[in-house]
Amino acid sequence: MTMLVLVVYLAYLPFSGYTAIYFDALNYWFISIFFHKDGHLSLLNFHDSFRGYLLPLLLLPMRIVQFYSGLPAILFARLFGAVLAAVGFGWLGPRLWQTVAQTGPLSWPRRAAFAALGFALWRDYFNFPLTDFPSLGALLLGLLLLYRRGLWWTLLAGACLAAACNIRPSYLIAIPFFVALALALPSPAWKWGRLARGLALVVGVALVLGPQLLINQRHFHQNTPMVLAQDENLETDNLYREKLKWGLLHQKYETRIGTDYPDRVMVFRDYAGEALVRQERIGWFDSYGSYLQLVLRHPVLFARMYAWRLFNGLDIQYPTPYIKQVYVPTWGLAWLNYTVWFGAGLVVLRARLRYLTLPQGLALAVLLVPCVPMLPMSMECRFLLPLHLLLYAVLCFGWPRAWHPARLPRRQLVAVGVSYVAFVALCFWASATAQATLELGPRTLW
Repeated sequence: MTMLVLVVYLAYLPFSGYTAIYFDALNYWFISIFFHKDGHLSLLNFHDSFRGYLLPLLLLPMRIVQFYSGLPAILFARLFGAVLAAVGFGWLGPRLWQTVAQTGPLSWPRRAAFAALGFALWRDYFNFPLTDFPSLGALLLGLLLLYRRGLWWTLLAGACLAAACNIRPSYLIAIPFFVALALALPSPAWKWGRLARGLALVVGVALVLGPQLLINQRHFHQNTPMVLAQDENLETDNLYREKLKWGLLHQKYETRIGTDYPDRVMVFRDYAGEALVRQERIGWFDSYGSYLQLVLRHPVLFARMYAWRLFNGLDIQYPTPYIKQVYVPTWGLAWLNYTVWFGAGLVVLRARLRYLTLPQGLALAVLLVPCVPMLPMSMECRFLLPLHLLLYAVLCFGWPRAWHPARLPRRQLVAVGVSYVAFVALCFWASATAQATLELGPRTLW
């Protein structure tokens, strides 16, 4: 299956309509050359205070080949993306499900369905070297390695966790649950086995984050192994706090590269948030405490805002981070997405989550908790990528074999059918409501 997915992406991406890489993706490609200075390659030459060193380091070999070959950068980005898609959809996702859910081997049709959903809803992302899939892939691989016996596997799991956090710092919040899972799983059967497992995890993390610490000390005089996320163009000294302000004003955010919309940035306004900013005279948040106090003063309003952010983060309208045409019908993709939600919801209702084991619950937390800090932000669908892929896995891998229309009572089929129609109609209404707030020209799904 992995090789089949790789072939599909290698065949598709050259005909996806893109001829270059853009914006953030182009910047990651550009800063990969920072490791080279005065004729020498060194990790400590990297000097970007906004992004971690690891993704640029992964891109560096391709960047060197591209420089000397003169071939377009997007060719190498596509190769990188196709490998990511093949490993993630063809092997890593299904294998992790088997391991955590403790099921037997998954059938070929189930694995094919999972890969097909990933292709249908995310296919054009793999033209671009962005952080979303590499970071999630590292986290998923770390989870998978935790279930392997042996301290070396635990060390590698820690390295994968650190890699995910360096590539995308929003995964830092998953660390306590990852560590708890490592301690909850069976440890070596000797006296200090659990302690040794914890130390191996720490060593793995240190191996990956150590270079970031040295980079921060050398270039920015800060003693932290974390990505600084600082930039002179920010209004605050912290990227996330700055995005908290934008999250009040925008319920969704997209980026376009075509010509049918007047701005590169597609902002979907939040009128209630705008009114709150005016009412409270909100500037930039100088601390997380000030934001929390605001939430506590307006709990109902923020609950409603977060619900809309969650919906918008799941509501995929385009299978790309860089939109070529804004005003095109997207109802087909939206319908497929809503159908996935409904089907996954049926499986979850049947699964009785109270029967999850402790390790299964912790593994689920590792995936889902990083989505929570995204809700206060100006939402993009890729911010909730772990939740998206979990829904695909629940539907494709968790759908019971007994759920065949011919085997179900007619009354049950009618109830499910009516519920499905009502659910999809509600989703279309919510999506149309959100799309109507596009700042410089509302759009429809048809």
